[in-house]
Amino acid sequence: MPHDQTTTARSPLHPAIGMYAAEVEQGKLSRREFLTRSTALGATAAAAYGALGLAAPAEAAAHIEPGGTLRVQMSVRALKDTRTADWSEISNQTRGTLEYLVEYNNDGSVRGMLLDSWEVNEDATV
Repeated sequence: MPHDQTTTARSPLHPAIGMYAAEVEQGKLSRREFLTRSTALGATAAAAYGALGLAAPAEAAAHIEPGGTLRVQMSVRALKDTRTADWSEISNQTRGTLEYLVEYNNDGSVRGMLLDSWEVNEDATV
C-alpha cells in the first residue's frame, strides 16, 4: 500500500486498510465490502481504490438540459383539512410545500412546529 495516501483528515491511512486490501487480493473480501470498511476507517474513496492499486471510477458528467417534464407517480386523494388527513397521500401532497404550524398528536395534544408559542383570545375564536 503506498504511503502517500491519506484520509479525509489528511492523516495516514489506518493500518487495517492494508490488511483488508490483502484480503481482497486473496479473494476473501469483496471490493464493495473493502470500500465500506475502508471509508468507515476514514479513507476517501479515491484512497481506498488506490490501496487496491486501482484508479477511482470517474464521476459521470451531468448533461441535463433545462426544462422538460418531471413525472411522479402517486395515488392522489382529495385535499382536506390537514388535521384530518386520513391518507398518507394527502399529507404527501402538502408536506413538500407546507410546513405545519403545529403538529397534532394522536392523543389530541398539539406541539409547535413553525410556531414557538401562541396565544388564544378570551372566547377562543382567535
